[in-house]
Amino acid sequence: MGPYKAQLVLNRLDWERQHVPLGGETLQHADPVVRMWSPDGSHHVIISSSLTRENADEIIDREVAHHRGLDVSFEWKVYSQDLPSDLKDRLAGRGFEIGLTESVMILDADAVGSTAAVSSLPDDVSVETVGDHVQVALFKRMAEEIFGGDWSFTAGQLRSQIDAGLTGHRGYIAYLNNEPASIGRLYVHPDSHFAGLYGGGTLPAFRGRGLYRATVHARIADAIKFGAKYMMVDARDTSRPILERMGFFCLAQTWPCVME
Repeated sequence: MGPYKAQLVLNRLDWERQHVPLGGETLQHADPVVRMWSPDGSHHVIISSSLTRENADEIIDREVAHHRGLDVSFEWKVYSQDLPSDLKDRLAGRGFEIGLTESVMILDADAVGSTAAVSSLPDDVSVETVGDHVQVALFKRMAEEIFGGDWSFTAGQLRSQIDAGLTGHRGYIAYLNNEPASIGRLYVHPDSHFAGLYGGGTLPAFRGRGLYRATVHARIADAIKFGAKYMMVDARDTSRPILERMGFFCLAQTWPCVME
């Protein structure tokens, strides 16, 4: 993908951050930021912002006060193209915890046919879409072992989608010789150009066996069926090289900045 198209994709991503809630969240425009929260009110995020050097500190303080008034923690999701250029440092100065750098990795659906993304799976690997409550419970246990923490919220989202017959948020489990080994999730939205491939991880005993790639393959195939133009992954350094070998390129970087 050339620089001109990459800029168009970045512009589209910035527009969607302001207008398209991939996971069914609520968006609230509070100029010059866009607030987002989950359907049950448990997750609050500043998903988009366009500040200036002159108003940045004032707006940051306003948002901290707003969320403290709600008595909730929140994340300010900073992208490398966000202004001002020192936004992340300003947030750190206000007490935000700056998370690890993630690379926004993009794969153009039009290019999938010429990449490794469509390669076949090994004979001992299979991937299933999470399709019932039993598999949701398995997915939850695996997520908590892989990533730590409590995954009840995500499990509830997956159950709700299954019960309603919806496909906007899907879970995946990869098996090695019929043993559950790796997981991933896919978000699609009819108004979005992007399919979000999130929550990919593998149990420690199965790492280095191609299971992460297997869940990426499965999610790409489904995303294309649902009409996505681009696949998108917020990738840590461990995943980025794998995705690059599959044809993804780095569009931007992002940081989760959290205020408890």
